[in-house]
Parts: sequence; C-alpha cells; structure tokens
Amino acid sequence: MKIGFFTDTYLPHINGVTISVETCAQALEARGHEVYIIAPKYPRYKEKRERVYRLLSVKLPKSTGFRMALQLPEKALLQIVGIDFDIIHGHPSGGGITFLGLETARFKNIPYVVTYHTFLNRYTHYVLYGKVINPKMVDFLTKLVGNLLDYIIAPTKRVKTELVSYGIKRPIHILPSGIDTNNYQNIEKGFLRRKLKLAQNKKILLCIARLGKEKSVDFVIKSFSLIHKESPDTVLVLIGDGHEKENLKNLAKDLKIEKSVYFCGVIAHKNIPKVYADADLFVFASQSETQGLVILEALASGVPVVAVKDDVFEGVITSGKNGYLVSDSKEFAERALTVINNRPVHQAFSQEARLSVEKFSIEKTALYLEKLYEKLIKEKEVNSKRRKIQRINVHQVRQFISQVRTHLTNYLEI
Repeated sequence: MKIGFFTDTYLPHINGVTISVETCAQALEARGHEVYIIAPKYPRYKEKRERVYRLLSVKLPKSTGFRMALQLPEKALLQIVGIDFDIIHGHPSGGGITFLGLETARFKNIPYVVTYHTFLNRYTHYVLYGKVINPKMVDFLTKLVGNLLDYIIAPTKRVKTELVSYGIKRPIHILPSGIDTNNYQNIEKGFLRRKLKLAQNKKILLCIARLGKEKSVDFVIKSFSLIHKESPDTVLVLIGDGHEKENLKNLAKDLKIEKSVYFCGVIAHKNIPKVYADADLFVFASQSETQGLVILEALASGVPVVAVKDDVFEGVITSGKNGYLVSDSKEFAERALTVINNRPVHQAFSQEARLSVEKFSIEKTALYLEKLYEKLIKEKEVNSKRRKIQRINVHQVRQFISQVRTHLTNYLEI
C-alpha cells in the first residue's frame, strides 16, 4: 500500500507525536508498504529518509520549536496531490497539515483515518494567551472535523470517552501508539552520570517532559523536595525545554534544592535510551497526555514509574507491580521512597516493568493498522458510487467563525 502520513509535527522537532509517526512509519515499511510523510519544513534540516514532502512553515511564538505549515501553491503541494495514495492517515497537533490530508483524501475519494494524539483543548494558552481560542471552541471544531473522518484511533479509553463527549459519531477504536522495545534493551549504563558528573551513590529520579504549564513539572519539583529531605542522596534530572524553565529553576531555588535538580534541556533522541539506563525511577505528573509514550519508554528500559493518577495510564502502570499512581505530593514522595530505598522492591518492579510493556510493541500496532487500512480501502471501494460527500453545515461554520471573531475583538480591545 501507498500510505500518506499527514502530520503537523515531525523531525527535527521531537515530541510524542513525532516519535510515534517515525516509529510507525518504519514498522509499516518493514512490512513492505510505502509510507509518504507530509510535514512542515524546517530550515537547514537535512532529510534522513525518503518519501518526505515538506511544506513551507512559520515558527509559532512560545512553541519551543513547533512550526505551522502554510498551504501555499508551491511545488511540494503539487507533488503531494499527484501521489497515488491508497489511504491517508492524519496525525494532528494543532496545525493545518491534517486538514490538507482530509482535503486530499476527499479529492481522491480514499479513506482518511486520524490518530488523536493530543488533547488540543489543553493547549489554547499557547495562542495569544488563550484570549482568542478557548477550549470550548477547540472542542466544537474537533466535533465538526471528527464527524467527517472515516475512522478515528484513540490511544487510550479516556481519549475515546472524551471524543464521544464532544459529539463525534464516527467509528473510534482504541489502539495505543506502539514503541520499538528493542531500542531500550541491553543499554550500557553511564551516559547520564558522566554527563552530569554524578557519583555512583546518587539515586536518579528522571522526568522527560516539555517544560510547559500543562506538563505540571512544578508538581514533580515540589514532590522531589519531600523526597530529597528524607533521602539526600537523590537527584532530579529534567530532560526537556520550554517557556516555564526559568520559573521552575526559581522554584527549585525557593525550595533550596537547586543543587540537586538538573535542567538538561533537550537531548538527542538517539541518546534517550542511554538516559533511561541510568535512572532509578521515572517520575511524571502531566495530566494532559493522550497516552504518554515516555512512560512506555521508561518501562521498556526497566525503570519503575511513579506518576500522578490519570485514566490514560490504565493498563500501563499497575500500582504495586511496575510503579505507582498517586494523588498528591505526599503520597508521591512516599511511593518514590518505597521504590528507591528498597532494593528487592526495585528489582521486582524493574523486571515487571519490562514484561508489562511487551503488549505495546510497534510490531503489533503496525499489524493492526495494516488490517485496518485494508478494511477501510475495501469499504470505500464498495460504497464510493453511492456514498455522498459529507459537508460541514454552513450554520455551524458561521457559528464557529463568529466565536473566533468575538474573542479576537475582545482581545484587541484589552
């Protein structure tokens, strides 16, 4: 099959969607398919793979590297329209490329399936401080577009439940984004300790996340202050960057733990398995995830996890087996100390962590997608002659535009 991956974010920008797209593309290609990736153009980036088509883009403010593609009549756009896709798979992150995927699929009369990777309503504060686009408007737009799709993939049950609550009536199937577990096996230790010059007796608590408000890294730092008080040989290592970095550094200073909190910025993804290899515990507090691939990566590396309780981790973290799900800072600290200060417990959790993540292998994900694609293509062929093209109700579009205009006017008057 010729499969079009239309994604709003891709290499060199690293986040969960990028990793999911690249890993899935490789797995499908290993099964003999041709995967074409349509993504924003990044200046001076040298392409690492074939069949990638880049659209002119602009960098968004406060986005830590995210670029918005412009659908201009350029050569790449004409090339994309000319590709004989069998199916198009969208990977939205708040940009326009996945809308281009919908337009292309409708033009070619082929199936369009979307994986809902991101709770877009959790990120409106990045657009003019949330004064123009609000969460309710995003929910409304998601409903409009969602009901035009042939099929929707939700990484977790919680995502499916939320999409249904918007009023989406199209078929939704739960399919976790898989990871290549082989990338996290038998990794030599020492990379992170050498980089930060940490002694062997230091216990490393690791958190990999964008340093934005929605990731709740401040909760991790506050919880770590309780952990460090009881166990002074612990350090917190933060991998990632974002506009909250300075605020988080000041928080660590205020809590008098700045010498034990390491802000490492972005680390090349090829080195991330080496980072996990040195960690004693992975800590996470975000409640804006649709799945949380970093959790799977940590478990695949044999690193137990303590995270804030969230339905998206159902079936991933089993409290008392491969980690703990907690409700507050006090419980967070208590559970973390239980794991890192009890060697038999840590060893048991580590072993269970590796076993628990096997069901999330990318090979299983690719096999399911292959069968799904084949099914949707056959259905489209059977129904193409009698199926009418779905259209968004004009009144709904006017209502949405009116909402945007009202919020924009209010913002400009402030």
